[in-house]
Amino acid sequence: MPFKISKKYTNIHWTELNLVTDKSDGWINGISIIKDRFNSRFFDQINNVKIDPFSGFIVMSIDCLLIETLMQFYLGVDDTEFNYKGVQWKAFRDFFKNSIYFKSEFKTNSICKTFYTQFRCGLLHQAQTKKKSLIKINQPKLLKLINPLDAGAGLIIDRVQFHDNLVLEFQHFIQKLKDNENNFLGNNLRINAALKMNLLCIE
Repeated sequence: MPFKISKKYTNIHWTELNLVTDKSDGWINGISIIKDRFNSRFFDQINNVKIDPFSGFIVMSIDCLLIETLMQFYLGVDDTEFNYKGVQWKAFRDFFKNSIYFKSEFKTNSICKTFYTQFRCGLLHQAQTKKKSLIKINQPKLLKLINPLDAGAGLIIDRVQFHDNLVLEFQHFIQKLKDNENNFLGNNLRINAALKMNLLCIE
């Protein structure tokens, strides 16, 4: 039975492409479907609320979901927790450290882990950031340590810069799909993206 996977497409639109290899006909349409799914579920929703000065909580919450989803497409898996054997903060570490838009700020494992525990887990489980971590706007830098000697004390994240970089990361992901390049592990990105989409679309 057909079901919507984005504003424009159903699962049937995807499965009918039959993208079994990275050189299958139909990848142009396949990439359009993937792009529309991300826009429908994430970027369009953030654009609807991001100008509100009190939207930091919802914007950062969706951005955390977006990072996990992007990692699932990079890896071709249904659940990053399974792939990382329950040590899920390492999925965020790999995302940040392999992104040309984030790696200069998320330099250490400690910073990556603090973001995961105090932002991702705090927002999605307790509906707030943890410890002294804060979401702000109009900051001079995307990321600032509360205590320069202890990343675990908390982070200040400029949510506008953070989201803008995430938009750039997604655009980079789409371009790599168009160019049929490998992911950061050396695996074919189209194959992994197709694996993820098949998990979503095939009943």
